[in-house]
Amino acid sequence: MELERRVRWYRRARLHARPPEGWLRAMRLAVGIPAEEIADQMGFTPRMVFQTERAEQKRNISLERLERMARALGCDLVYGLVPWERSLEDRAMELVEREVWRKRYTTRRAGTKGLGT
Repeated sequence: MELERRVRWYRRARLHARPPEGWLRAMRLAVGIPAEEIADQMGFTPRMVFQTERAEQKRNISLERLERMARALGCDLVYGLVPWERSLEDRAMELVEREVWRKRYTTRRAGTKGLGT
């Protein structure tokens, strides 16, 4: 399944802990870009850059703001969802089985009612 193959990369990424200071601040400090430079690129004040970093650290940031900040850092925002336990293929099979059961049950039930009249 194509989606399962794509999710595999996100499963691996999930193993790496988020930096305590958040990804934005950690990346900005790692590449050595001053907050003032980021602020100029985004039309922000340096204070707004720090507020954005804190919002990301607290997981209270919009994807739009996160993506804009990532671009100002020279990065791409990569966003994905990873199932907790089962593979997507297992989940899809479960849904198919549930639908098949529902159709069989509905058909039998409808057939039974029809025989009684």
